Amino acid sequence: MTTYNEYLYIDFENVQDVNVKYIKETTKVKIIVGQDQKNVPFDLVAKTQKFGDSVEWIKVEGKGKNALDFFIAFYLGKASATEKDKKFIIYSKDTGYDPLIDHLKSRNIDARRIVSFKELSPNSEVIKEDPYIKKVIECLAKAPTNGRPKKRKTLTAFIKSSLIGNTVDSERVIEDMFIRKFVFEENGNIKYNLPETVKK
Repeated sequence: MTTYNEYLYIDFENVQDVNVKYIKETTKVKIIVGQDQKNVPFDLVAKTQKFGDSVEWIKVEGKGKNALDFFIAFYLGKASATEKDKKFIIYSKDTGYDPLIDHLKSRNIDARRIVSFKELSPNSEVIKEDPYIKKVIECLAKAPTNGRPKKRKTLTAFIKSSLIGNTVDSERVIEDMFIRKFVFEENGNIKYNLPETVKK
């Protein structure tokens, strides 16, 4: 029987980029899928099969904005009640989980929220200085506050237009911006936390 050192809860309504190369043998993964999510990528399911019981797909019932938050809070709370010495991780770009994380930390439970699987890398692949991100941040700073992209799709388009002529993966740029906390998600909308040096 596998002994798990950490538990990873994935809000599959919020993030679908599950990168199995970062999943350790000692990690128990629960992928929480919403009631209205009809199409789960077959390739992803096939890749997780090799982990056996270590990766669990859970289809929950219930509709409404942030419905999965309550299910993840339930499963995490249930596990942390009996295994306080373990690490607990929520993978979601939604800051709505942060009060829960803060509450767990106040009770000396090792918990955190990640916005990228890169943050699980033992070598911490988190980005170095990136000229592409700098350029995008500068363009965002010039845009009116209420005119900045509010959805991931429009942010992707904004990045492509900002970096026109450059062959760069816009999704990678967005991911790294989330890691650096220049952008975050709140109630399904993209919010910004631009560096003070570029806000002027």
